[in-house]
Amino acid sequence: MFDQFAEIPAYPLVFPLFWGAFLIFALVVMRHVRVWMAVRPEAPRARVEVPRRIAGLFRYAILQTRMYRETRVGVMHLGLFLGSTILLIGNINFVLGGLPEAIIGWPLDGILWTLLVGLQNTVAVFALAAVAYAFFRRLVTKPPRLLFTRTALATLTFIAAVVSTELLAQSFEAVAAPIPGAYVANALAVPLSAVGEEAAHTAFVVLWWAHMIVISAFLIYIPFNRHFHVYTSFVNIWLRKLEPRGMLPAMDLEREDATFGIRSLADLGWKDVLDGFTCTECGRCEAVCPAHQTGKTLSPRSLIMGIRKMSIAAEQGVSVIPNSPVVRETYGLDDTRIDPARLAAPVVGTAISYDEVWDCVTCGACVEACPVTIEHVDKIVGLRRNMVLEDSRFPQELTAAFRGMESVANPWGQPPTARLDWTKGLAFHVRTAAEVQAAGELDTLEVLYWVGCAAAFDDRNKRIARAVATCLDAAGISFAVLGQEEACTGDPARRMGNEYVFQILATGNIETLNRYGIGERTIVTACPHCFNTIGNEYGQLGGTFKIRHHSEFLADLIKSGRLQLGPDGLPGRTITYHDSCYLARYNGVIAAPRDVLGAIPGVTLTEMDKHGRQSFCCGAGGGRMWMEEARGTRINEARTLQVLDTGASMVATACPFCMVMLRDGLDDAGRGADTENPVTAQDISELLAAAISGPADRDVPEGRRLAVV
Repeated sequence: MFDQFAEIPAYPLVFPLFWGAFLIFALVVMRHVRVWMAVRPEAPRARVEVPRRIAGLFRYAILQTRMYRETRVGVMHLGLFLGSTILLIGNINFVLGGLPEAIIGWPLDGILWTLLVGLQNTVAVFALAAVAYAFFRRLVTKPPRLLFTRTALATLTFIAAVVSTELLAQSFEAVAAPIPGAYVANALAVPLSAVGEEAAHTAFVVLWWAHMIVISAFLIYIPFNRHFHVYTSFVNIWLRKLEPRGMLPAMDLEREDATFGIRSLADLGWKDVLDGFTCTECGRCEAVCPAHQTGKTLSPRSLIMGIRKMSIAAEQGVSVIPNSPVVRETYGLDDTRIDPARLAAPVVGTAISYDEVWDCVTCGACVEACPVTIEHVDKIVGLRRNMVLEDSRFPQELTAAFRGMESVANPWGQPPTARLDWTKGLAFHVRTAAEVQAAGELDTLEVLYWVGCAAAFDDRNKRIARAVATCLDAAGISFAVLGQEEACTGDPARRMGNEYVFQILATGNIETLNRYGIGERTIVTACPHCFNTIGNEYGQLGGTFKIRHHSEFLADLIKSGRLQLGPDGLPGRTITYHDSCYLARYNGVIAAPRDVLGAIPGVTLTEMDKHGRQSFCCGAGGGRMWMEEARGTRINEARTLQVLDTGASMVATACPFCMVMLRDGLDDAGRGADTENPVTAQDISELLAAAISGPADRDVPEGRRLAVV
């Protein structure tokens, strides 16, 4: 029995050593799980859309694609990951008495096991190089986003000890005779043979037992520190949110026992707590957070780490080895229950401050950057919901926006009668859906143009509404608007935590859209926030509509030939394009706006460093449009500097909020429209409208062609 380990003295002791450590590991993990089971339950996810979950597990957990945005760091982490997984095969063989070797080595006369040993040697060298580079980064280069902690250094030391003791033990073993497949160990055995076979055997035994002691100690250490993420990340990625990223969790406001949002640890879902234990503390979320990067106190990483700390604190009083059911029943000594007072600990003030909650612009950059698919934004909005709906605790600047949405259905507080003011002066009539219905022509309607509050009420953004309508008319599209019947989609209210107002506005809009049969037609909007809310969130309230962002629709009109551009275009225009967070990051619309700009003759597009899914927020999302930035640098100022760094004479946008923020940023930077060296902000529809020409069979009057302003 155990013939392949006959040269190891007292080999059977490996079983109580390792499996005892594994038992402690399992008991500590189960104590973590008791807290997860005590918080708010969530709908089962594990068996929903299994093929997508498998693909995500392969992409994010095994290939670790998000790590390679920093190539050297990605390669380093791959080495650490492989060192924590592939090398386990050898360890499993040790603690199972050689059973894996017997099974894998049986077919093909041991060739498979030989190949596996060779792979393990390769991974061991890779892992040691990765550990060396990791130490170099933490002790020498010290990137700002990395936390310098003893825990991180201890974890790296453990990994180095585990890998090196295994490789060196094998090398000294190979002094007696080469090991098939172990090419690295065999090579190291050549110089090590100078010590003599007896000394080499002694070194092998010492290192082998040192390896087993270290790996057993590491196993006990893992559930108490961040390295636990190596195991929870697989579970977390499998159970990740598969709904559209722009869809916030639904709330049933009619339930009598409903808890509005997140106040305490108990209000968090078990997946939220699992997120805390999955956090790698890598700081990628913090490094891309526009609030944090402009001097605000908000740290998405600190929020997730804070949730983990709250969960661990709740474990106090819960035994690692609980009393038996008989003892609990007989003496009432239930040491498995979580202290209700610890579950009731408030998240705001413990894991995150009040100011940090309201610093968030809900841009989703943190979620995009996280290598283990943690959802930060949903948690922050959950905290806002509780403060707004239960405590009426929110920044005073939001009062006017809330009042406007409740009373006149828009955060600008303007009367609905002003919703069609943008149409004045156009060379054609913009019909309302009511007019089309009265004329009995709903069946001929191709498109409902959803104008949005910004384009209806903000003077600068009215030009965008005029440009979109001009392009639709020039292409011969039969379209209409809702006019006074259009209300705010509710996006600002929902992101600011006022779910009650959101649902009032959303249900009203759904009723209006259904009354005109818009579910059978296409909605086009120039506002990414309206686009996201109608397309991704109205379905929660029973409203299913086909909606397209104007960039996609206009790009298709150009491609199909329905919208033709003049030969002159916009000569000599060097333009940089700013990606809206809710368009690019939340909904993946990245190519269409560039296709529109690329179709205009004379336009040269130059990209900012942060573009596409890695775009930098304008600072207006999450209700920040109606709030002042009292701390740090203004986010739109930071983005404006990135625009100016390109040297472009114009920045194109595809979002009315971004238009306002970039225009103000350019003015504050002394590069506004009336300055000596101006950089102007234009929506892609404005640029397109200035370059259109009518089809051969349809004249477009000059009044319908908009000048670039």
